[in-house]
Amino acid sequence: MIERFPQWLLCLLLLMVAGLFNTNEVSAAEPTFSFGFARMEITPETPLRLSGYGNRAVVYAGVDEPLFVRAIAIKTPGQKICSLVSLDSIGFDAGFTDRITQEVKQKYGLNRDQLVICSTHSHTAPQPVEGLSNIFATLMTEAQRGDSQKYWNSVEQRIVQTIGRAIEDLQPGTMSMTTGKVGFAQNRRVLKNGKWTGFGVNPDGPVDHSLPVLTVTDSTGKLRGLLFNYACHCTTFGSDYNRLNGDWAGYAATYIEEQQGDIVAICTIGCGADQNPVRGKKDVAKDLAIGHGRAIAVEVARLLKQPMQPITAEMKTAYGVANLPFDAPSELELKQALKSARPQVQRHAEQMLAVYQQQGELPQSYPAPVQVWKFGRQLTMIFLGGEVVVDYALRLKKELNSEAVWVTAYANDIFGYVASERMRAEGGYEYDFSMIYYNQPGPWDKGTEEILIRRIHELVKQAE
Repeated sequence: MIERFPQWLLCLLLLMVAGLFNTNEVSAAEPTFSFGFARMEITPETPLRLSGYGNRAVVYAGVDEPLFVRAIAIKTPGQKICSLVSLDSIGFDAGFTDRITQEVKQKYGLNRDQLVICSTHSHTAPQPVEGLSNIFATLMTEAQRGDSQKYWNSVEQRIVQTIGRAIEDLQPGTMSMTTGKVGFAQNRRVLKNGKWTGFGVNPDGPVDHSLPVLTVTDSTGKLRGLLFNYACHCTTFGSDYNRLNGDWAGYAATYIEEQQGDIVAICTIGCGADQNPVRGKKDVAKDLAIGHGRAIAVEVARLLKQPMQPITAEMKTAYGVANLPFDAPSELELKQALKSARPQVQRHAEQMLAVYQQQGELPQSYPAPVQVWKFGRQLTMIFLGGEVVVDYALRLKKELNSEAVWVTAYANDIFGYVASERMRAEGGYEYDFSMIYYNQPGPWDKGTEEILIRRIHELVKQAE
């Protein structure tokens, strides 16, 4: 005899099933990340002096490729909006970034930790009005400075506009992470008996050939945009090449956008201050830059066909500075430098001596910006100011407790090289000479690496 199913139990089961459906409906309605992209051209209308090399003395001869500002906006489930901007440029100083962040705060409500402005550090892009102020042997004329000022004023406006357009473009989507590898970056510090002897190729020097990529897809799985990061100077072109060009970073972004169709590809530069791309003579430089850009685009295309790790953890942000101490020259050393045959060395000595006379001493430290975007343990993104050498990225990837670590240099303020402690003993351009072109008092003092690393760890913890 088959027992009759109790009516009370049937009702209970129906209620449980209904509860399961309701739970699914709530889960489906939970807020998700939203993303927006925008791109705007910033090619100068008037020929300007190109930056990157001290012997350039005239405005550029022509335009190879247009320059752009690209941006992504990210809206978290908690309704906080963040934006990352990449600018085809040699760089800019903190004042430039401060003005933009103030306007973005006023217009869109983004706090300082919610906006990062990155440079591709192209050496075939316009000289900034602020930053790298002592790079040229032949100073800019008043007319050249006036044209540059107009250009950079327009760039500021277009960055703010691009951020606004990215925010307007916000749509629900999914961000995912993957990492590839590209090998054209080479350590450029040639050593002999542990000492720097010049630029070239050091096959035994440290490199970072990783190519981390963040993709954003919409609710149907269609690619909307991506970010990629590579640790290498944009110096495929030498000082004898005087045409406007975004170098390998510009070509890579353009080729990715062309291949994938109707997307924005944003490039950030890793800790590549002591890394140069494979280089050649003037007549092959453009072909090499195109080849480097295509190599990245091909690797990105390969990665897009592979499984990726969705980034779903809560996004937290932090911003601060690390006060990096100078090993400043004495008055006597500066007076001796006045006799140098190099105009940049003379001017640097004159200006630092003027500071001595006015203030009695040189600045003791520099407030280097440090920014962190952290997605739980899934991804830690670090943005450092200055031209940071590869040692920092390699060290941070070992020390940070995160599944993926993304380290970007040339962000927020390009104030000088950030050499590692190892380079103090080796000497050479990045440590001994480069700060003259940035008009900084002198190289960094002993212990600077630990100060910066410690500050990074503090801000990472703050963003947990």
